[in-house]
Order: sequence, then structure tokens, then C-alpha cells
Amino acid sequence: MRKPLFLFLIVLGLVPKLVAQVGVGTTNPTSELEIQTTNTGVPALELNPQTAPVGSADGQLSVIGDKLYMYDETRSKWLSIESNPLQYGYALSADNQVLWFGGDIESSTNGAIMPFDGTIIHVTVSSSGGNASKRMDLQINGSNVGNNLDPTLDGRFNLSSGSFTYTDFNIDFSAGDFISIKAANAGAAVEDPAAIIWVKWRQ
Repeated sequence: MRKPLFLFLIVLGLVPKLVAQVGVGTTNPTSELEIQTTNTGVPALELNPQTAPVGSADGQLSVIGDKLYMYDETRSKWLSIESNPLQYGYALSADNQVLWFGGDIESSTNGAIMPFDGTIIHVTVSSSGGNASKRMDLQINGSNVGNNLDPTLDGRFNLSSGSFTYTDFNIDFSAGDFISIKAANAGAAVEDPAAIIWVKWRQ
């Protein structure tokens, strides 16, 4: 009776080591899952496209349509692996002025059209001087996103010491929308403002 119990305990002790690392094409994986490939022309990994996967935890991956997405549990949505920076600036004093997008597009009624549904996730703004507390407004289709008690949805903010950084935005937009940022018509002008808005495509 002792011998089977002893063998069972040995096997039980080995199980975590057996499942800790998995190698495909290798007997010495260097990570929990390693796929070692050779130049055979066959892809190392295939994720079949899905249409409506249900996400439940950070880090889950899915190919939806023709893009690779990761589930963002904090924002409760699938967001593309790729991030796309939208760059804005104005090489003058800005007061009641839409910042130029990618050069010299300064109209509040036009801008770069977003090709897919997406989410604004990060915004940074800096200036070379002027009013350090200048209010800035995020705009979608020329309309202010506006104040919101939830800071992740708040499209109105002030520069502090000439800069602003927020990395937890969760502001959705739709395919066909254009995004802009404006130095508000309030207080003194801000000098040489530059902004980057990071977006990810959304499912």
C-alpha cells in the first residue's frame, strides 16, 4: 500500500514542472510557451479570425476581421495592438485656435477622417511658454468632447507648467469622425503648443 502512495506523491510533485513550460519544436522552452520554427515557409502560429469574441481579462488576444486585438479589461473593450499617434501643433500664440493637424490643417470643421471605430487612449500637450494653465479642448467632428466628472472621458483640461499628460483616456469615436484639439477662448494665449493624441482601433 505504501509503494503506490509513494509513487503517486512523486508523480504529483512532478506535475507542476511538467506543465510549467511547453515547447513546440523544442525540448528546452525558454518561456511558458515557445514555438521554435525553421524556414519552411509555414507560419509559426495561426489565430483564426473571430467576429464577436467575449473578452474577460487583460492580455487576451483575438484576430477580429483583419486586425490583431488585445482585450483591455480596464476599458472593457477589445483594442488594436497597434497605437496610432495623431500629431498637432501651432507655431504661434494660440488663443481660440484649433491646432494644426500634421502640418497646416487648422479648420474646426475638417481634419483627418478616422477609417475605423476607435478609442482615444493617451494625450500629451506641451508649450514653450505663455499661460501655463491654458485650457485645451478635445473635439470630435468640431464639437467639444466637454467636461465629464469621469477623468477618463473628460475632454477639457488645463496645461500645468506648460504641459499635460494623461494616459488613461477612454473616449470613443466612430469611423468617419475627425479629431482635433483646440486652445480655448479663455485666458491668455499659449505659445507654440504641440499635442499628440494616441488612438487604438476598437471592436
